[in-house]
Amino acid sequence: MPGLFSLLASEAKSGKDKIKTFDTGSTFLTTTELVATSYQKFELSVERDDLNGDVDEIELAPHMFRDGKEENIPVLLSFTFLMKMEADAWRLNEVRLGARLPLADAAFLKQMEEAQLRQNEQAAMWSMRSLINAEKSYQAAQGNFACTLAELAAASKESGATRRKYIYDSQLASGKKGGYSFTIADCDAAHYHALAEPEVPGSGQRAFCADESGTLRASADGKAATCVTSGEVVEDKTTNVLVRSHLEGNSGAEGSQPAQRIRISQGVAQGLVVSKVPPHYPPEARTARIQGTVVLRALISKAGDVENLELVSGHPMLVPAAEEAVKQWKYRPYLLNGNAVAVETEVTVNFTLSQQ
Repeated sequence: MPGLFSLLASEAKSGKDKIKTFDTGSTFLTTTELVATSYQKFELSVERDDLNGDVDEIELAPHMFRDGKEENIPVLLSFTFLMKMEADAWRLNEVRLGARLPLADAAFLKQMEEAQLRQNEQAAMWSMRSLINAEKSYQAAQGNFACTLAELAAASKESGATRRKYIYDSQLASGKKGGYSFTIADCDAAHYHALAEPEVPGSGQRAFCADESGTLRASADGKAATCVTSGEVVEDKTTNVLVRSHLEGNSGAEGSQPAQRIRISQGVAQGLVVSKVPPHYPPEARTARIQGTVVLRALISKAGDVENLELVSGHPMLVPAAEEAVKQWKYRPYLLNGNAVAVETEVTVNFTLSQQ
């Protein structure tokens, strides 16, 4: 809410032609293409104007439009301006920001429920992508797929060598996160099914599934079994996910040697950055006052290109923007004994509401 008010103030101060105000009528202000949002039109309407002596209270409500239609938001927002007559002039003494929840309105409650379900589904999809990437990395390092979440989440020592974790999210590793149950089924060395099913049957949320191809599917009935047999493709990552031959630099020749790949710290990786594309702050996240840090695990090729990203942590509404930015970054090749090698590192992307 304060962020929205700040955007309006900045827009008004800039004096751009696209903002209009009205002295009479129910509309107080309109503007098009509000900065840092994806709305085509923004409007402030006068909901109440109470004059009591030398004090005037004016309540304004925002309305956002996208694709020619007003966007429904789960909370009814309002600005209340308290004006007082002083020395024959109206002066603004106070601005109140309000949010109303009409809990007796069945349509409003239904809208809030649907918004929560969509958010749960989005979070489940990101968790599934994490599982897909974790299985690919595990298969590349171990030669087979992991058949339990515990295998992906537990580091261990094998033959004197340390095996790293492939899932860092403790909730996902437990199999319960965001109202979904996660499991790995039908698994052997060369195949697996990652499943995500709503914990509450009949909640209206979709089930998700994926296999070794990296394709993410969904079923509207909320059942993982249906997803496996006839799920609709949500996202096809088969051209983007890491496969064993790619990680090892396999040229297809018999007896070819694996290409070397090492892990480097964030500090070392930052020193190799040649160009960095800043993330675009998601308008919905800004409006919802969501900020924070997204941590990604990146595979950088010998040429310095970002070839694969895995989510380590971050808010679901911020992750897509972080990934979209980081995959465009360019690094100088990392040299080991004079030879360029692929490297794995972690990248941190910060989102603060003060970003322009």
